[in-house]
Amino acid sequence: MMIIKKNNTVRNSEIIFQHKNITIKYFPVQRLIVQSWFDFVASDDFRKAIDFTLEFAEKNPVHFIISDALKQAAISPTDSSYAAAVMPQLVAAGLKAFAFVIPEDIFTKISLKKFSDLEQTHQVQYFYDFDEAINWIKEIEQK
Repeated sequence: MMIIKKNNTVRNSEIIFQHKNITIKYFPVQRLIVQSWFDFVASDDFRKAIDFTLEFAEKNPVHFIISDALKQAAISPTDSSYAAAVMPQLVAAGLKAFAFVIPEDIFTKISLKKFSDLEQTHQVQYFYDFDEAINWIKEIEQK
């Protein structure tokens, strides 16, 4: 069961990846990764974070990922395609659901569009609030 604090945080985590505009935390009890993106992320750095997430999920139990892009600038179509291409590998490693927390910004929505095509292989949802994403993950976890 997830442990939620009132200020939109999940407790009992460890930072597993940190870069200038990217923080990735792992919550082992919940088998959850939370990616937090800030401002513009250079293509090389974006891909390093995606590759790290995949490698970590292949070596550790990861059933859920929340990608918090509320404060992220839009990514390029090639980076979006790059990230979407690893989704089948994440599913093979045990991923059950992927939640995006996005701003109500059309450019960010467009840059994340690639992932909507993956809904047939696993569950992908988009939210405008982190708490909504956590609640959705909790519902799936209870099934």
